[in-house]
Amino acid sequence: MFCCKSRRGWATGARCYTVPYIVIKTASASCGAPSATRIDNNVPAQLIFFRLLAPDRVEWRHADGHIRRGALAEWAAETVGARQILVAPGEALILNPVAMPSRNRGTWAKAVPYALEDQLVEDIEALHFALGNAPQGERLPVAVIGHAALRAWLDACGQHGLTPAAVIPEPLLLPWREGEWSLLLEERRAVARTGLWQGFSTERNLLGLLLDRIMTEAGEAKPARLRIWGRDADRFSDPALADCECQIETEPVEPLALFASGHQPGATLNLLQGPYGRQTQWGRWLKPWRAAAALAGACLLVQGFTTLYEHRRLQQEALALGVEMERVYKEALPDSTRIVNPKAQLEAHLRELRPNGGEEGVFLELLNRGAQALTSASEVVLRGFSYRDGLLDLSLQGGNPAALDQLRQQLNQQPGLQAEMRTTQREGQMESKVTLKKAAS
Repeated sequence: MFCCKSRRGWATGARCYTVPYIVIKTASASCGAPSATRIDNNVPAQLIFFRLLAPDRVEWRHADGHIRRGALAEWAAETVGARQILVAPGEALILNPVAMPSRNRGTWAKAVPYALEDQLVEDIEALHFALGNAPQGERLPVAVIGHAALRAWLDACGQHGLTPAAVIPEPLLLPWREGEWSLLLEERRAVARTGLWQGFSTERNLLGLLLDRIMTEAGEAKPARLRIWGRDADRFSDPALADCECQIETEPVEPLALFASGHQPGATLNLLQGPYGRQTQWGRWLKPWRAAAALAGACLLVQGFTTLYEHRRLQQEALALGVEMERVYKEALPDSTRIVNPKAQLEAHLRELRPNGGEEGVFLELLNRGAQALTSASEVVLRGFSYRDGLLDLSLQGGNPAALDQLRQQLNQQPGLQAEMRTTQREGQMESKVTLKKAAS
């Protein structure tokens, strides 16, 4: 298993902090025929959704429903008096609900960063943590984004006199219903909503691998239906969706129109909190009550011991998870000696494995063909893979000579594919290395 990490700049591909593991086991699947589902587009006229395409370029949904693109200065002149909603690219942030640090809402803002510290690549001082208004069961919705990215967006808007009323992660603006997931396909990227407070954005060529991992992690919580919007939605299919009904949606066509239709104030998470929030009328009204608040602060001391206990417990759980992650890392990359952040390092290794230029098609074809053959070899486990110069090496473990020989024959029987297998036995267990390459035409 491997992970990857991507870093880019604006809405067409921003920074990516987390991507689930990839499991190379596939099965055939196909999405259902296109269908039209009516979506309520009654968004208030004064509510304008927009997203930044570059520091000085913007795409926005006009009050009349039309989608326009242009310079920030041009758009600023059209939005006077309107309530502006900035759509934050999912690659730039993490949506990660966490166990509630305590029952005391006043301690959440301080406790959540430390609860997530070991899962993040950057220092928590460089990150902004936005919390949901209400927990979902025992889980607290959390969005994590770099201060630099959020400030850059707000500064770009501020230079033209724009002050967004809210900055909302794009996955949380996709329509969502219990038991269903939503997927938006754009030309080079995809946006998915996998829960009331969960979702992600990624490059199109990584989508299948991510869906396979997420479906595996979901277990019995897999969605009964996946609703798909966007470019080439009627031709999209993936083996990970074999047990999931795919419903192709034909409206709305434009992403911003879809985000506007999916906007539900009670099920969104505004990133403009803490240092980025505005002083509300409630805040001014509470000023005379500061003395009473000081008295209430004394009551926090009573709960201090409880908070400390909860914090210690979370630290112990985080330590245990870190140990397990290091174990998985060592299994996947036994030659690596320096382990600082296993999750980030695995992501970096997968990024290195991805070929550049014209070889990408060869890599994906070999990977797909090898995965198809492995689905029938239930006793054989994939321990890792690497690609270089048109050769894909698969490291396998388990099975018996008959099963491995059958796997080799299945690979060589595929048209245009040449496979070589080398097998050794260590400590009573079969270990094999399979090299795949395209056969000479």
